[in-house]
Amino acid sequence: MKEFKPQLLPNNLAGEAPNWEERIEHPEQWLYSNKLDGARVELSYDTPARGRSLKVIPNVQIQRMNKEVCDAIGRFGGMIEAEFYSEEMNFSEIMHFFKTEDVTSYHTVEKYNKLWNKTLGDPKKGWPYPNRDVIWLTTWHDSLKFHVFDYCLQDNTAKLDRTFMYYDIIQSTECSHLIVIKQCSFYHLDELYQAFDQAIMDGSEGLVLIHKNSEYKYGRHTLKSKQAFKIKDDNLEFDGVILSVEEATEAREGSARTTNELGRSVTSKLKEDRVPNGMAKGFLVEMEDGNKLTVSLKNYNHPARTELLVNQQDYVGRTIRFTGMAPVKAGGCPRHAHFSKGNFRDDK
Repeated sequence: MKEFKPQLLPNNLAGEAPNWEERIEHPEQWLYSNKLDGARVELSYDTPARGRSLKVIPNVQIQRMNKEVCDAIGRFGGMIEAEFYSEEMNFSEIMHFFKTEDVTSYHTVEKYNKLWNKTLGDPKKGWPYPNRDVIWLTTWHDSLKFHVFDYCLQDNTAKLDRTFMYYDIIQSTECSHLIVIKQCSFYHLDELYQAFDQAIMDGSEGLVLIHKNSEYKYGRHTLKSKQAFKIKDDNLEFDGVILSVEEATEAREGSARTTNELGRSVTSKLKEDRVPNGMAKGFLVEMEDGNKLTVSLKNYNHPARTELLVNQQDYVGRTIRFTGMAPVKAGGCPRHAHFSKGNFRDDK
């Protein structure tokens, strides 16, 4: 039996507009669906719910939902894949509920009460969830659901057939935790473009495109395979003022190197296992709306990164234009933000 790895979509080349006429030669052979900006979950019968890296999700409420899904459906083979998502929340709020072990526990309530008393709920003073209070953060919300988008079996079942299978599985139960992400056919690229515009207006990241005959791939698809694509706003430009230059770290000599659930070698990310390496990793910037975020560096070699850190006083206060993915909902920061060398905006 082949070792399971979650199917991943290929990344578009930064700064290049895809030629969809070339990629999608026969529109009628494809399915599209909305790409929700939540947290991926992998659900299989009588086992804990896992995330994209196949680690067990620590949240007890999600595990309760998973058990109720399994009880409602009964024994099923394969892996149901879904996005843990709420239409009422932005990405950072969803991740709060995804990562917190128990949002209703005394420990969690105490943690956020202390932070609230310190910041008085002011984002500029360090409160991380604008327009949300402690009660909201420590209450489980019924709007959080598993939005199902695929079903993996240990065979070569095509995407269209897999879709029919999980439609049947979910429609046969009244489990309120499951919502099907609609898979749509189209016959002309104009329909796809209209669907993308509507997806953005509806608060989605964009669209996912899967060939109807595509088999489930263990790992990431390539652009050349022309089996799966994503369409999203991931090359938008933003301005921000540099507040500081942040230093990169590297693994301390002798620190453990492990292999993650996907078979990749990783070094410890624990603070005690990392040491500064004398090079910049990015800029901490503030945007006009007051949001602060770290913007990574692109096209900077080691000497250039060292120079940034040594002479950081020359950069603090300067305005940069950086590239990133738009926030899914108002109030969030751009995601996957990066700055290309030389793109300063001192005229701003």
